[in-house]
Amino acid sequence: MSVLTPTRPTAAEEHSQGVALERESRHVRWNKILCGIALGICFWFSVPYQFPYVQENDPKLAAAVESQAYAGSISRQVSMPILFCIGLYMLWRLPRRGNLRGLLMVLALLYAGWAVLSIAWSADPSITGKRLIVFAIDAFLAYVIARAFSMMEMALLGFCATAGVALIALYVETVKLAELAPFDPDYRFMGVTTANYMAMSLVVCVFCALTLLEHRRRWAVWLIPSTLLALTLLVLTRSRVSTAIVILMLAIMLNKIARDFFSPQVRAMVLFGALAVMVPAAIFFVGRSGSSAAQMAFMMGRSDTENTSNLSNRAPLWSELMESVERNPWLGVGYDAFWTPARVESVSADQGWAVPHAHNTYLDQALSLGVVGAALYAAMVWSAVVLAWRRYRRDSSAASLFAAVLLTWLALEGLAESVPLDPYLPTLLAYACIAKMCMAEGSDAVAVEEIEPAPEAVRQQFAASHSRQLLLQGRGR
Repeated sequence: MSVLTPTRPTAAEEHSQGVALERESRHVRWNKILCGIALGICFWFSVPYQFPYVQENDPKLAAAVESQAYAGSISRQVSMPILFCIGLYMLWRLPRRGNLRGLLMVLALLYAGWAVLSIAWSADPSITGKRLIVFAIDAFLAYVIARAFSMMEMALLGFCATAGVALIALYVETVKLAELAPFDPDYRFMGVTTANYMAMSLVVCVFCALTLLEHRRRWAVWLIPSTLLALTLLVLTRSRVSTAIVILMLAIMLNKIARDFFSPQVRAMVLFGALAVMVPAAIFFVGRSGSSAAQMAFMMGRSDTENTSNLSNRAPLWSELMESVERNPWLGVGYDAFWTPARVESVSADQGWAVPHAHNTYLDQALSLGVVGAALYAAMVWSAVVLAWRRYRRDSSAASLFAAVLLTWLALEGLAESVPLDPYLPTLLAYACIAKMCMAEGSDAVAVEEIEPAPEAVRQQFAASHSRQLLLQGRGR
């Protein structure tokens, strides 16, 4: 019995095979680009952006408009099925990454299962049923994005989408409405949505830009100005929670970029120069204005100082909503069934301002799914945060840091804003990171490099794979 010795492919065969694989790689890449563009367009229409956004002064009218936009927007009803079809196409045509396993996946399934079961005890089964359909599509999209896109491709998608929204909003504020007034203490940058949601979009834009900057240094010529513009607009939204989170995460991300880009001597010089400017400036302003300087920094220039003690009217709202939680503490009133149009109007009238949600994700979960659902949600999100930072400590890559930063932002933002699973791209990317954390570490690596191809590496891998196949065939004979 003779053993067939595998023959090494010739240079011409390696070249032709490598070219074929490179062509397939280019096809996949263009498929991802087109799918990303389609997702960005549909996400725009699935969220009730307004062009331009005009804030209603009457709380009752503002609450009614916002509730109706989320519940019955024609664009939302059309775009959600299209998003589902795009997700199906991506699963069919794009390579799938990662192997799902682990405790976090169990927690995510338990939370999703509890949300679905809530239709059995919902106070309004028709509303719960409709919103569970949206929830299912959103969860499916988060799964698809995690399986089809790498972290860098997610960062590129997030940057293009959020930067596009920021530019549209800037056009609205400067040209269409001509209301840009950065030195007015009552002005907040909005453009196409509320100031707080605009701030969340800008936060994700900054995170995506810095992640891409570390991964592709030659893009710095347009990423750095984009980041500075996004930070400036974020300050103009005067959203304190989002700005505080950005400052915290920015310190971590810039420290990593500095360690990767500069030598220790250069980093020390930059730090010394920054301190030489910032410390005297801080002493000057504090010495001149006293406690008012600290208050102005905390308020970000806003004049509504009377609302500081009650967390911008959130404390009275949470107190009222906790009474509703106590009526159905364990089960809640059904997934997303609490915020009916009638209840939005009622709570808004009690509080004296438009209240379409609890301004706290965990409280919203308790209202909808009870203490059990809120505990499952919190366990899922914070477990993903811990897992993401552990993975970053092990490999210290830009992709791992991006996932950790996005998940930390999602968990902290939920303390002062409602950021549930929804077709709002910035938060959906964070939920896609939860799906990434459900994958076995390292299992989502693929042969083709992220964002840009590496033809020579692809050819070498294909040649090695071809040699292994010949060896197996020889052993079989």
